[in-house]
Amino acid sequence: MQFKLTTPNMELWRIENTFENIPHAHADFYQITIPVTGTCRLTQERRVYSISGGHALIQYPGEEHHFSLGPDGGVYIVQVRKQLLAEGWREQEPELDSRPLFNLEDIKKRMKSWTSELLLRDGPDPLAVEETEGRVLTYIRRVVEKNGSRSSGGLNVRHADRAFVSGMTDILEFIHAHYTERLTMERLASLVYQSKFHFIRSFTQTVGVTPYQYILRLRIEQAKEQLARTRASVTEISYSLGFSSPSQLYRAFAKATGVTPEQYRKGTAPR
Repeated sequence: MQFKLTTPNMELWRIENTFENIPHAHADFYQITIPVTGTCRLTQERRVYSISGGHALIQYPGEEHHFSLGPDGGVYIVQVRKQLLAEGWREQEPELDSRPLFNLEDIKKRMKSWTSELLLRDGPDPLAVEETEGRVLTYIRRVVEKNGSRSSGGLNVRHADRAFVSGMTDILEFIHAHYTERLTMERLASLVYQSKFHFIRSFTQTVGVTPYQYILRLRIEQAKEQLARTRASVTEISYSLGFSSPSQLYRAFAKATGVTPEQYRKGTAPR
């Protein structure tokens, strides 16, 4: 069985049961092959490895590789664009642990979370996709970089980028002025001259929620106002607030409030 999810910068795979592919290489991607059940027999640059139990292997851009699984085998594969994984390496590529060990329960939970975020029927918001990419990237870098014990958590302002903190007022003012538009992470990050994934980390450390979560809160509050004070349809409200479809508003509104937009309107209508 094969399952694949693709974003602009990554591919996430789950492959199970009997499987074998042909020798190949990825010019612009790092690949991390993570065995989660059974044993994976992987040939990399003509050397054969038998990996299991979360003991992964990294395939560097341009390295020829192929692998096979038996009937009880299963692997996760994470492919990340070369320039994305290298973001933040100031002078030269650090030494990567070519045999990183992944905690099996941890990676299973994370893979389930990542894929559920990306499998929405009408497609997730582009900002949400970028944030999911950022979470995958942070986790993968922490595991595969030698001596990389830096945590993706620890929401502490003291560790946030100074330039970001000094520009925080401008960032929030811009978001409040434009949250109903189709914002991109690149546009927000450009306000403080950061890459988008550095921006996501800095914003979350400083504010306590991700940029998308912050924008979503503003949109939901405005949706409440429009539902209570206007006769605009849910479809009209959704597009006026920057949602790509009415179902995205329904899903976000129900999650935030516990009721549908129609139920909220009925409960706030003048009696």
